[in-house]
Amino acid sequence: MSDTDYFSKYRAYFLSQKDAPQSKSATHPPFVTISRQSGSGAETVAHLLAGKLNAKRRENEQPWMVFDKNLIGKMLEDQHLPQAIAKLVREDTDTTVEALVGELLGLNPSMWTLFHHTSDTILKLARLGRCIIVGRGASVITEKLQGGLRVRLVAPDAARIEHLKKHFHYDEKAAAQYMNESDSGRRRYIKANFDRDIEDPLLYHAVFNTGLTGFEGAANMLETMLASGIA
Repeated sequence: MSDTDYFSKYRAYFLSQKDAPQSKSATHPPFVTISRQSGSGAETVAHLLAGKLNAKRRENEQPWMVFDKNLIGKMLEDQHLPQAIAKLVREDTDTTVEALVGELLGLNPSMWTLFHHTSDTILKLARLGRCIIVGRGASVITEKLQGGLRVRLVAPDAARIEHLKKHFHYDEKAAAQYMNESDSGRRRYIKANFDRDIEDPLLYHAVFNTGLTGFEGAANMLETMLASGIA
């Protein structure tokens, strides 16, 4: 699916949520955030879960949407900023350092601005509900909101490397390097920007080992948790 197709779906999602009748309940629709080790299958699990939930939704209910690699594109669209900026807003970035460098170079918008825009977009999505947000510190950003199911996906190194090899067509060495660099970058991102430890299990309702559960199994358990009202 192209970025244009994604953004068209996202725009329709926001408009439909905006026009939907407000519930008399004090709570809003649930949402899911997924933190992950590289290669643990987060995007696959997210899309499997959305498919399962949408297959059972009532006719008048809004569909579930997944926000993963296109989250930054959605933020830039909301802020009327060039999509070319997306390559600068990485999930392995120490925003503090990048912001200081950006100020010295006179970059506009600053990395601080982009970071806060991204956080605001995540909060906006979570408050609308019926969405699955992958990465970008969403589990930390939304931890004070009611109705969220926050999970982390992990897997043995060997399983993650195999998944990355298939997904990116990497060889063994390239997959291992990508895995290690991505994990280190995400730990750095969460520590630098939120002063939290991404590995802390207390940030999450559950931690799933997809090496044991498989992607389908993880999606099934998440569906069960949502149905039971844990979120």
